[in-house]
Amino acid sequence: MTSFYPIDKAVPDVLTFNGIKIRQLKATDNELDYKAVIESGFRPEGFPKEENLKQISRHEQDHDKKIEFAFTILDIEETICYGCIFIKPIVPFLKFAFFNDRLFEHWDLEENDPGVSFWITPAGWKLNLYDKILKELPRWFEEEWPYKKWYLLGMSPSEEEIKEVEKLKLKQKFLFQMEEQKYILWNLF
Repeated sequence: MTSFYPIDKAVPDVLTFNGIKIRQLKATDNELDYKAVIESGFRPEGFPKEENLKQISRHEQDHDKKIEFAFTILDIEETICYGCIFIKPIVPFLKFAFFNDRLFEHWDLEENDPGVSFWITPAGWKLNLYDKILKELPRWFEEEWPYKKWYLLGMSPSEEEIKEVEKLKLKQKFLFQMEEQKYILWNLF
């Protein structure tokens, strides 16, 4: 596998719009991130804050090494976390998720094509952030990132998420269901 991100190029560090700041997720964000994770129901009440810190620290290290990228979605004052955005090479992620290398031989995906996924807290949904982020990310990607193609990955997306994506009329690349896990990949551009 070739490098996912050019070694000599700086990673875009911040996206701001409508009172929202998207920037690298760091270990120092644990308190805000933990609250958002619990609020969103991704982890049960009582999930150890220390475990969340380990995960965030791993995301921060991978981001710094340009292996994959994790961004936190905050209010402009950085007092509320509304979710996270993850950017990673899509093929290795899907091969791992499906335990199947051959599945991708017939799809027009390059090893290092970037995939983006994100989640939003209930408070973020009330602010219509899912829709706003879906509209802001393509502009940011086109203007500041070095990739020509982008994919949006829905991992067991809710009906609400699917409706928001359908408003943009994105072309669905594939739908794959394995047991209770459902993956939808859309061409972002």
